[in-house]
Amino acid sequence: MSRGIKDIDKTGVITFLDVLGWKGIYGRKSNPIDTLELLLDEISTLKTQLRGKISNMSYDVNTKSISDTIVLFTPCSEIEAPVVINLHGAHCQRIIPRSIELGIPVRGAISFGEYENIKNIFVGKAVDEAASWHEQADWIGVQLTPSAEYLLDRKKIDDVWVEFTPATKASLKWKSHCVNWTVDWQDRNGEINQIKRKLWQLGPILPEIAGKFINTLEFIEKIGQNASSLKAEEET
Repeated sequence: MSRGIKDIDKTGVITFLDVLGWKGIYGRKSNPIDTLELLLDEISTLKTQLRGKISNMSYDVNTKSISDTIVLFTPCSEIEAPVVINLHGAHCQRIIPRSIELGIPVRGAISFGEYENIKNIFVGKAVDEAASWHEQADWIGVQLTPSAEYLLDRKKIDDVWVEFTPATKASLKWKSHCVNWTVDWQDRNGEINQIKRKLWQLGPILPEIAGKFINTLEFIEKIGQNASSLKAEEET
């Protein structure tokens, strides 16, 4: 018997993250599933680590995994969305460098809108938007989709975000706020060398993967230049 069509009345912030190069990962790592499970376990403890960094920690960031895709989701209203978007960004600020360190670098996108979730099944406008944008991403990083970008409180933007136009497979030029996962770096040159070493260890670096690494390094260099310029302005 048909259950009929159910209206989706739940809204929230959705983040989709997936592992670059999961196809063929067994050629690089002997235990990729264990590594992904370790990352998921660490994500579940981030709320405690982030206490004090985020002004409002009353929202839970729920986590599900579907194959190599990690879904973060938080039910909230449109009014609450700016705070929750920042919370998801703060999580991704920790997840991205950790994923590189573990050898399973992620790309992703954050959206807001209607969604429904039953077990590991996700449907809704926010799901479609986050999934589409993260699939188009051609780098290691996380950006806001239009629905989240338009709701971001520009008066309360903290060091989680940096404006950037990330590379996409469709060559779409969309300048949005992206997660600044290098903000805590003290020795940028040293950190960049470490990142390059981690990426090199992910070989064989095929052409379709090399472009993503190049785009990631361009992001790191660009925001590093911007940070240096701002520091120079403050000192004059």
